[in-house]
Amino acid sequence: MKDADWMAHCEAEPLAYSGAIQPHGGLLCLDVHLSMSHVSEQIEKFVTTPLRAGDTLSDELGAVLFPVIATLPQVPGSRCELFAVDSIGPLPLDIVVIRSNASIIVELIPHTVRVDAVEFAQQTVRPPANDGEVQALHEKISARFYELTGFDRVMVYVFRDDGDGDGEVLAETRREAVYGSYLGLRFPGSDIPAIARALYMKNPWRLIQDCQAEAVSLCSNGSAPPDLTWSDLRSVSPMHLRYLANMGVSASLSFPIVAGGVLWGLIACHHARPRNLPLVTLCLAAREASHYSLEISNWQVRLQMRFNDELTDRLNTIRRALLRHGHALSALTEISSIVMAQFDGCGLAVCQGDVWGVAGEVPALYELELLDEWLESQGDELINGCDCIGHAIHALVPVAGVLAFRLMTRRRELLSIFIFRREILHEVEWGGNPHKPVEYQQGDIMISPRRSFEKWIEKRIGYSRPWQKQDRISAMRLRLLLVNLYC
Repeated sequence: MKDADWMAHCEAEPLAYSGAIQPHGGLLCLDVHLSMSHVSEQIEKFVTTPLRAGDTLSDELGAVLFPVIATLPQVPGSRCELFAVDSIGPLPLDIVVIRSNASIIVELIPHTVRVDAVEFAQQTVRPPANDGEVQALHEKISARFYELTGFDRVMVYVFRDDGDGDGEVLAETRREAVYGSYLGLRFPGSDIPAIARALYMKNPWRLIQDCQAEAVSLCSNGSAPPDLTWSDLRSVSPMHLRYLANMGVSASLSFPIVAGGVLWGLIACHHARPRNLPLVTLCLAAREASHYSLEISNWQVRLQMRFNDELTDRLNTIRRALLRHGHALSALTEISSIVMAQFDGCGLAVCQGDVWGVAGEVPALYELELLDEWLESQGDELINGCDCIGHAIHALVPVAGVLAFRLMTRRRELLSIFIFRREILHEVEWGGNPHKPVEYQQGDIMISPRRSFEKWIEKRIGYSRPWQKQDRISAMRLRLLLVNLYC
């Protein structure tokens, strides 16, 4: 099975419509008439009055749930937590009421208390002021969640800005007896498919108490499986369970870090044995994670403002030079150092009509012409780039990366800009071989996550530093400047 087939298999899993839950809680699904369309099989463990799919709520449950449902916002994902409710079952229950797309999800969880959680949650996090303080913040958060959750290992896992969904562990706190460290290791995007990342965005946490526990089915009155997108009791993908087992993990807990409206990363907690946490602890930890997300967002805003200011200053300098010279080629000597500084580049090539101008380290003329043909073949993309030129033109060149764009001037001449980066010989430290997402057994393909997560070093030759989102923004702004001047 190829990587693409593996990803397609993972993305096709109906995670939110499994029709089953984890066994440490009970679940009810209420339809628009507030009748029970679905009831988990072991619901009798949590309630005194027997409940069946198709019935209306018992008086005890109705007295608890109806006032909450009446005030629950009409927005999917809206939720309310109730603690230590003792009127509906043999033991006090924590209850989570969640509005789904066309139903109400009710989770029933045995109530437990951890007293020290309140004191822990009263601490505050100071906003970071520089890169060093940002890293210190990551390390502090991992240590604090290690203390709060009691899990063996806690990691700050961030999704890289490389377009592939790859992730990297920025901070880690682990029990002394826990073998191995994932700190600094990279993991391929296939480890957390897009369908799973979308669910992380919609939930304050995801707790898997026991990877070995058998899922519990939902009994139905004939309705299709409910949408459990916002339910933490939702059963776990068999593929994810195999992945965790291969890591030696029996319990897992994750909190999303949302910054700038996207899933920036996760606070990921692993434990070698099954582990339960009280709802109050989960809620307090989720509050901490939200505060941490806010600090990351604020830091990103500061970086973006600094980036915008520096880019604007450089573009203004380039604009003045272009106006003085009246021609991009004649201004090349003056603007090349500014452009290379903005893009951390080593060379710049400009082609206007059939005339080339170059500065710094660039390919030979015939290779530049091949790159121009490659740029033309990219279609309607305004900005095109690669970090291995050899993949684009199949030629040996003295540089490795190129970012390029073109436009048509008012004189009907094509103006093409090529920005180059040097090759960087570097090693990528992966958590296991990322190119082995499946295994083979007696000649047959066995769909399974890789088994080894030992450090696996990939030596990359012929590549430059990857072009990031801000590089493409800079290129777009530079292109817009040229359009305003020459088109």
